Amino acid sequence: MATIAYESPDGLAEESVDADDITDSGKVRGVRVQLEDESFVHLPYARLYWVRESEDEGRIDYSSR
Repeated sequence: MATIAYESPDGLAEESVDADDITDSGKVRGVRVQLEDESFVHLPYARLYWVRESEDEGRIDYSSR
């Protein structure tokens, strides 16, 4: 899981989503987040505060098997 904090029209907002549901946005210069209801939020980098991932999801396996 990952938690993302961003500036919304109503102030600070936080969403907890699967880390795989955070990708580059094709609409804005920023990220796209798929929410639990299958909708998307496109966040410009200027409105993004932070993204926190669990320790396991934050690791990348570079080994070639």
